[in-house]
Amino acid sequence: MKKIKLIYNSVAGQSKFKYFLDTIIEKFMQNGFEVSLFRAGKKTNLYDYLKNVDSDTYGIIVAGGDGTLNRVVNVMMRNNIKVPLGVIPAGTSNDFAKHIKMPYNFSECIDKIILGNIQEVDVGLANDKYFINVCSAGLFTNASQKTDIGLKNAIGKLSYFFTAVYQLFKFKPFEVKIETENDIIIEKVSLFLIFNGSSAGGIDKLTDGSNIQDGLLDIIVIKDCKFSEVSILLGKILLGKHFDDKKVIYLREKWLRVTKINGNVDDPDVDGDEGPRFPLEVRCIEKGIKMFL
Repeated sequence: MKKIKLIYNSVAGQSKFKYFLDTIIEKFMQNGFEVSLFRAGKKTNLYDYLKNVDSDTYGIIVAGGDGTLNRVVNVMMRNNIKVPLGVIPAGTSNDFAKHIKMPYNFSECIDKIILGNIQEVDVGLANDKYFINVCSAGLFTNASQKTDIGLKNAIGKLSYFFTAVYQLFKFKPFEVKIETENDIIIEKVSLFLIFNGSSAGGIDKLTDGSNIQDGLLDIIVIKDCKFSEVSILLGKILLGKHFDDKKVIYLREKWLRVTKINGNVDDPDVDGDEGPRFPLEVRCIEKGIKMFL
């Protein structure tokens, strides 16, 4: 009997997933899988749970949001765990699950995992921290970390909006130097996002056709904007019409270095979790992990 290691975050996504656990385990078992269950939290030891993965393990399945997925990816990458990784979108935004088109219906999601379409996908590395979806810094980018967990579970993605609006009135731009294999950019910016995926904070169409199998990272830099320009640009972003805006720099690169020159800004964020400190050296690890797609 092949094994499934199912890791779930009981407080993710308004805490809905735990009510479906018995049904999900039953479905896996009906299809010939033995299920091992792990309840994940920020302080739980994922390494101890995953260190005994063997050749009978069909997959490591993560039910949670981008932050839970990020913690599992980091354990797998650091310990060279080659078992395929699956995602059940049970978080608040589920940005990476959305990018790989995993169904939001849990039963349909498991059907897709059982079909076994396993492919190698890219992973980002920012200093010493891996990311599967995005590394970012600046305005709005750490809203998931700053949002109260009670508010998040009560109203879902709308909680990020309220946190972001609060940040908007306090935020000041910061100056960075961005070095790539092809460019050196020195600019005062409001935020930057380095994507392996394509969406952040539940906002789609942030990238122009980002591909997790092309060996490249998609980089979006939003220059310093006047308050009056922010709402116009946000409207363009929501429509996916921002790529030619004069306040937007868009790059595709295998590698980049980001150095903060002036200004105060929180440390970067990776997949909704705390990231490394500046300066950042970010690269794409081509075909870094196997996933159910």
